[in-house]
Amino acid sequence: MADSDPSTGTSLLRHAQIACVYLAVVVLALLAYSARNMLVLIFVGFFLALGVEPVVAWLHRHRWRRGLAIAAVIFVVVLVVGFIVLFAVVPAVGQVGHFLAQLPQLLSQLGQHLGERQLRDTLHDPAVQSKVQEAAKQAATFLATALGAGFAAIGSLLGGIFSACTAGALLVYFSLAMPRLQGAMTRAAGSHPGRPEAILAAMNRVGGYVTGQALVSLCAGAVSYVFFLVAGVPYPALLAVVVALLDAIPQVGATLASVAGILVALSQSLPLAVITLLFFIVYQAVENYLIAPRVFARTVELSPLAAFVAILLGGSLAGVLGALIALPITAALKVLYRQARVEHITG
Repeated sequence: MADSDPSTGTSLLRHAQIACVYLAVVVLALLAYSARNMLVLIFVGFFLALGVEPVVAWLHRHRWRRGLAIAAVIFVVVLVVGFIVLFAVVPAVGQVGHFLAQLPQLLSQLGQHLGERQLRDTLHDPAVQSKVQEAAKQAATFLATALGAGFAAIGSLLGGIFSACTAGALLVYFSLAMPRLQGAMTRAAGSHPGRPEAILAAMNRVGGYVTGQALVSLCAGAVSYVFFLVAGVPYPALLAVVVALLDAIPQVGATLASVAGILVALSQSLPLAVITLLFFIVYQAVENYLIAPRVFARTVELSPLAAFVAILLGGSLAGVLGALIALPITAALKVLYRQARVEHITG
């Protein structure tokens, strides 16, 4: 009887190994899909931990123990969030219902101030007003859903609170473990010159951007609220929250926020709309040329085209959350790509 060909057994074993690898990948993909909400929370927790890391590291360099520094940062964040909820979000929620109820009247006033007859008649049409009112309600629902998605909250208030608390707990755990995580990443990068520094620089890019964007958005919302209140623009708290949220979206957010404020002001009077337009022009100039360059210095070194493409890709892949994190992720990848290119040239 002839001996069996050993190459046949080796080939079968090789095919079996490949099949096992494919099966493992499929199983992992299914597990990741079933746990996608928790994975989003883990990512958000790690992303926020990178965001507070510059402040924690600064306190640690000034002889604060890391645990105490994290507790102080979390305490300040909770105070700021509570202040925003109490003085901005709660009034804004109350103003949403009043705004939707008064929307037909605001449209009629807007048509009167615009002056163009056909447009004025269109805005006076009850059917058009009803459609715009319904669209505004849908937009409010979409905004709530988009914000909830950032914390993997699918609907209920309890689920959103649980998700936010989970993300906060993950933030604390990731912050406490950040030195070990950084050490593990730099060790995994190997001993090649420049790799550990590139990884730390990429993480610092993300952290600096998150902290900076939070400060810029808070500044935009606070200054806008004071202006709306002093100028007499209706729904100042609601508009200030809209400005702060939209200001976090690069490239287009500030424009959308200014359009919303100008339209509401125009429903009152044309001079008020002009004043609101001038305010947004002046503030955006101050933010773009004074505030943002100082806050984002050496954090996001991207060309306008690269930033715009990154935002489009991030928004198409992960919606509002993707658009928000597109720039810091791209900036971090640019640092890693630069290091890989240096290694390729010198290697």
